[in-house]
This record gives sequence, structure tokens and C-alpha cells, in this order.
Amino acid sequence: MKQSTAWVGREVVRRDALEKARGLTKYASDMFLDNMLWVAACRSKYPHAAIKRIDVSRALKSPGVVAVFTHRDVPNNRYGVFVRDRPVLCDDRVRYIGDTVAIVAAESKEEAEQGVEEIVVEYEPLPVVSDPLEALKPDAFPIHEGGNISRSTRITFGNVEEGFKASEAVVENEYRTAPQIHMFLETEAGFSYIDEKGVITVVAGGQSPYRDHHEIVSTLQLPPEKVRVVIPHVGGAFGGKDDVSVQIYLALVTWKTGRAARFVWDRDESTIAGTKRHASIVRMKTGASADGKLLANDVEIIYDTGAYTALGHAVLDVAIENCNGPYKIPNIDIKAWLVYTNNMVASAFRGFGAPQVMFAMEQQVDQLAHKLGMDPIEFRLRNALRRGDVMVFGNKLETSVGIAQCLEAARNHPLWRQKETLKSENRLPWIRRGVGVAAAIKGYTLGALPDKGSVAVELRRDGGLTVKGSFTEIGQGVVQAVAQLAADLFKIDIEKVEVVFADTGKTPDTSVTSASRQLFLAGNALKKAAENLLTHIQELLTNLYGQKGAEARFENGHVVGPGFSHSFEEIAHMLEKHGLSREVIGVYDVPRLEPIPGSLEIPHLFYMFGATLAQVEVNILTGTVTVPKLVSIADVGKVVNPQTLTGQLEGAAAQGLGFALLEEPKIDKGILKTTNLSTYLIPSIKDINEIEVIPVESFEEEGPFGAKGIGEIGIISVAPAIANAIYDAVVVRPLSAPMTPEKIYWLVKQAGLTVK
Repeated sequence: MKQSTAWVGREVVRRDALEKARGLTKYASDMFLDNMLWVAACRSKYPHAAIKRIDVSRALKSPGVVAVFTHRDVPNNRYGVFVRDRPVLCDDRVRYIGDTVAIVAAESKEEAEQGVEEIVVEYEPLPVVSDPLEALKPDAFPIHEGGNISRSTRITFGNVEEGFKASEAVVENEYRTAPQIHMFLETEAGFSYIDEKGVITVVAGGQSPYRDHHEIVSTLQLPPEKVRVVIPHVGGAFGGKDDVSVQIYLALVTWKTGRAARFVWDRDESTIAGTKRHASIVRMKTGASADGKLLANDVEIIYDTGAYTALGHAVLDVAIENCNGPYKIPNIDIKAWLVYTNNMVASAFRGFGAPQVMFAMEQQVDQLAHKLGMDPIEFRLRNALRRGDVMVFGNKLETSVGIAQCLEAARNHPLWRQKETLKSENRLPWIRRGVGVAAAIKGYTLGALPDKGSVAVELRRDGGLTVKGSFTEIGQGVVQAVAQLAADLFKIDIEKVEVVFADTGKTPDTSVTSASRQLFLAGNALKKAAENLLTHIQELLTNLYGQKGAEARFENGHVVGPGFSHSFEEIAHMLEKHGLSREVIGVYDVPRLEPIPGSLEIPHLFYMFGATLAQVEVNILTGTVTVPKLVSIADVGKVVNPQTLTGQLEGAAAQGLGFALLEEPKIDKGILKTTNLSTYLIPSIKDINEIEVIPVESFEEEGPFGAKGIGEIGIISVAPAIANAIYDAVVVRPLSAPMTPEKIYWLVKQAGLTVK
């Protein structure tokens, strides 16, 4: 049910905006402690090798070195969310060049780095498997004991062969996408110390303090109450801090030495050792009837997870779930593999497996529309999911579905309506213009996996509220959104709402900040907390006023009812006077469906939808593609803060442009050659032109005030929209991303395009 709001929907300036703009916000990498040790890592020099010997004797004698740690110092030397296949410190072998063999703790950064140089590791090089197709071969050298397939599955509904027989048009292609590096402003960083209660406290950039806590206590075999994890403001994450990085090492050093420690990765180290987006190979055959109805989709998905699984099992599920796009298709056959190689570890990255498959599917859809002589948006609308439809996996869509509204907004946009005029206005004979469209879908929350979060609310003595949750502020504005939700739920001025976040010692577990779900999860847990606090107060007032107390409600910073009105400050003192707590906890258990056979989390109950329009200019002499304008259209349920929403969608679009055109790691036999921003190019201000954001409010009944997740949807359809725009401009079909000038140049040359 729609509710009137005073704060939700308003463009309220973010409470962290001024201090961030002035450079006052403290990130983990900005924090220093007295008498702390500096930590440095000894990393593998080989992409794949057996470890024959580790000798740290010279390092221990090196000036300033206090301690050196190897696998012998880690009680339980394996970690991982889905598969515990990753060593904290390598013991039997190294599987990629970022693998950590030992860590050194010293009195200074320079002394720690020199100590690393003194460590002697004797390696026996092993065959390097860097091509996922080679890794899949039966005779490939095994990277792990069980082979090179971390996970494989096949999911079918209907009969694709019958679907293809009934199809008027069939399109079949192989698509490839490169890995993508997060390149967040703040690299992986943190520090650790023992507090006055003897608790090892780790302060580090991350996305889930409770998951990080679990990995620390499980690997080091420490009592849970003896470890605390705090995540301050994070200088960007995008999924790249969903896995642990420095946390276990910091806890190990402080545990063993009793001293504070600091570990900050430099840019090269972050690029090599940090996680990436999965490189992909997607083979797709898609058929449609003469009247433009999609009938069949046969898909093969191969994702390169690198040396370890990390979050790859869930990423593969997201790829499977979204490879059919936001469409009704009666016949599907999806075969998927998550493959080990000796490349860098792949894990979560904004979109979580969806951008790769959508790059394929949305080009397939465009090609079918062209074959059938249909407008690409009309073709999509003819197949678009609507509320009440049954999806390809047999689940009925009973929550908000805004894809049709997004596509209608795209169809009615001047960029689409006037695209032919725009193309004809070009003045330079070597420039070709085009406009493309692509749609997007992705589930938010953890799908069919158990998903629960808690939020605490304290009614302070001064009449204000303190909201406590373990959600992390990674730049997306969740703290501001939670404050606005709280102000409306408790009918209080937003300036009286304080938000405490991401501290296992102070906040309940609101679960991981990923999957575009914290606004939805924390918001609903906050709603439960508001209900619980009101019930708590009603019970108090019933004892004072009889049955009238049960009619109490929040209003303008007061609790009011028939014949009474008390300020929040008065209520706080009344609760204390009667020996009652001023704090309550709200717990939200996300509704979910049962997973289908062959999956972990398919299907979701809640989905994001979106569409992107892209205008491109292609230089046929150089192959250079520029994007004068992107239009990002997203089904947001309900806008909580227009300013934050615009920032999220603009940032996602910019990151999608990098994925589409620029970001191409160069890997040679497992060795990353592009380790910094001089060789690995991300979009700069010169690459980003106009980005227009259009929110579509479909209102999600289960969401807080109708809101739904929006953090990832803006990136998913950018690359295929640009690919389709390139085709519109020069009639060549780019099947791999990034679509670099070299690739486009050769496609144009092969097509015989010349300057007229």
C-alpha cells in the first residue's frame, strides 16, 4: 500500500557529502595507530608452481622485522564462501601470481618490504593453464585435486529443438567478454589492534563485517567473542571487497604479536591479487516466430573463475538466470561451467555475472528483430515479461515488473524517435552515427538462498533515534537512505536520526552489502523495528492509560493517542523509569522460492529491470567509438533520494562504458601485463559525455515505501546497447568486449566501408 512520505522521495543532501568533498572522511587507508607494525606480502613469482621449500631465516634477521608468518602459523589454512579451496598462506603450491606465500610484519613499511625480499621460496614450475577452453579438456593439467571444473550444471525447460523448428528466424553466435578490474579509488586496506577488553579488532574496507568475522575466526580458530570487525567508509567496492583481502592477515599479526598492524595494498598489488569480473565465453542460438515471438534459446556459458572459486558459484547462477533476458521464452537449454585457470581470481563485480550474458542476449534480440523486419523496441515489448507471467524457469512473477514501462520510455525518448535525423546530420565523412537499445534484468536479494537481516533502533534520551545495522557504506548512499526511511517510519525530523553501521561489536547482522539488496533488506528490517518499538511503547502506555494506550502512534517526533501526547524524549525516560529497554531489533526474513534443480539460488522472487539507449559515433578510419549520450532507464520501484539514485545510475553507466569500450586486461600465460592505470584504461572525464537518468516507479509492495534495489541494473545493458548502436552506425556486429578501436577497425575494414 502506498504511503504518504515527508522524507522518502526528497532530494536530501547526503550527510557525508560535505566531509567527503572536503577530504575529511577517514577511510581505513587513512588511519594510523601508534607503535603499529607494517605488513607486506611475499607473493608468488609464478602463475603455477609447486612449493618445495620456504626459508624465512634471513627475513627474520632483517632490520626492523618483528615476525614472519607462513602456512604453519594458520590453524585452518583454507577459506571460501562456497568452496574452501583457497589457502590463507600457500602450502603445497601457488596457483596464480597473486597468491600469498608469507607475510612480514616490521617496524616500517620499507623494512617490511625488505624483509619480503629476504624470504627464499624454492618453486618447481608447473604447466600454466590460462585458457578456460584448454582447462576444460580431459587431459588438461589439474589446477585443483578434483580437476579444473569448479561447478557445472544444465537447466532445461521445454524443447529447444521443437522451438527452433517452429522459428522463422534463428541467430547463432559466440560472444566473449574480457575480465574487468574494479579499480576502486581506495585499494584493499586495513589495520588491527587489541582493544581494552582484549578483543582483536580489525578495521578494513569490506562489504560484510560478519562474513569477514567468520573467515577470521574459522581460519585462526579464535573464539568469536575475541574478534571484532569494523568497516568504516569504503573508497569504492563494486563487489571487489565482497571477499576478504587483508582481514585475516591483520588478525593473524595482531594475534601473534600483540601489536597493532597496518596492511595496505598498492595499486599493482590490488590489480594482481584482487578479484576481477569473470571473463566469459557465451555461445547462444536463439529463435523467433514470424510474428516476433521468442521461441527457443540454447546457451552455453563458460566463466573463467581463475585460481579459486571465491563467489563464482553464485555468479554462475546469476548468469544462468539472466541469459534469457527479461523475456518470455517457452524453450530453453542452458549448459554452464565455472572453470579454474591460473589467471587472477574472479568473483563479484557489479552486475554479478549478468553483464556478460546480456552482452550476448541483447545482441541476439536485435539481430532477430532485424531479420524479421521489426523495430527492435517493438520486438522487445512483444516478448517482455509482465506481472503475472511465468518466467522461463517456471516461476510466476508476482512482484513488480517494470520492463515494459522502461522500454516504452526508451521508445518515446527523442534520441530513439529522432535517430534517423540524428544519423543524417553528420558533417564529417569518416564519422558514422548510430543509436542502439538494450534491456536488462537481474534479481536482487539472494534469490532462493536463505536471506535475513537485522536492524536495531535505539530511542535516545534526547529524543532522537539511533539506527544500527551492519550494512556498509561503500559510496552508494545506504546510510542516507536508511536515515530517510527511518525519518518517515518514526515520523521524526531526519536531523534527529543517527546511523551506526558495519561494526560487529555494535550493530546486529544485516548481512552482506551486495546483490543490490541493502536498501530493501535494511529498510524492511527497519520497518519491523519501527513496528516493534511502537508495540513496546503501546504496552507501556496501556499500563498508564488503559486501552487508549494501544492506539498510540508516531507523529511529528511524538507518541500520540486519545487524550495524550508525549515527546520521544519523554517516552525514553518513561521506558527507563519502568525498567524497559529503549532499544529494539527488527528482523526481516526475505521471502523466497525453492531453488530449481541444478541451481543454487534460481529463481529470485524480486527483480530489477532497466533499459539503455546509446548514441555512438564511429570513426571508420581509426575504429574509435565515442558515446556522446547514454540514457539509463531503470525500474526503481520508488525513488528514495533522487540525487543518490542519479549518482548510482550515472556511475553504473560509466562503469558499463568502460566494460564496453576500454577495459582490457592483457594476460600472457597467467601473467597480468596491465597492472596500473597507465596500461589498464578506465573511463576518464573525457570519455564520459551526457548521461541522462530516467527512473520508472513500478512500486514494489514488499519494498520499504515501494522501493527496490537499483545498484547494479544501470551497468547491465550498457555494453549491448553500445554494440547495437555500432551496428546501427556501420552495420558490423562486434561479438567481443571491450569493443576496442582495433577490433572495430578490422570489422569495418572487412565490411569494406570507405570514406565517401
